[in-house]
Amino acid sequence: MIQKSFLLGLLLLASVSVYAGKNDIVGYWLDDNKDGIVEFYATTDSTFEARLRWLKQPNDANGRPLLDRHNPDKSLRTRKVMGIVTMIVRWNKAEQCYELLKAYDPKFGLSGTGRIWVNGNDMTIKAGKFGIRVKRAMARVKGVPVQK
Repeated sequence: MIQKSFLLGLLLLASVSVYAGKNDIVGYWLDDNKDGIVEFYATTDSTFEARLRWLKQPNDANGRPLLDRHNPDKSLRTRKVMGIVTMIVRWNKAEQCYELLKAYDPKFGLSGTGRIWVNGNDMTIKAGKFGIRVKRAMARVKGVPVQK
């Protein structure tokens, strides 16, 4: 009886997880310029966040960690770029894609919104703001390289 209840509980949990949305975005993704890797992970409010986990050039010319110096919020310009959340998304069942609620590019201090499509190990991002649209691609990777 206990085993049947346990199995029934697992099946119920699995069906609730599938109903809540997709999670194929979870994992590590390398940008199309091979400059950075973000990690997408689930949050508690049915969204996913992408945190910057690796940069090809993590330091400035003086060997110091890159700072978010282009951020429109002056109080955030002294924070390190490594580790910041660059995207917040949620699954849009009706459109069968992820809705990009917020995208932030610390290289330019720009943010925007858009859509993300995941097809296996490939991701397509279409985002923009004020009529300027950008299309980017990312590829799934197994993890983060050791930083030099």
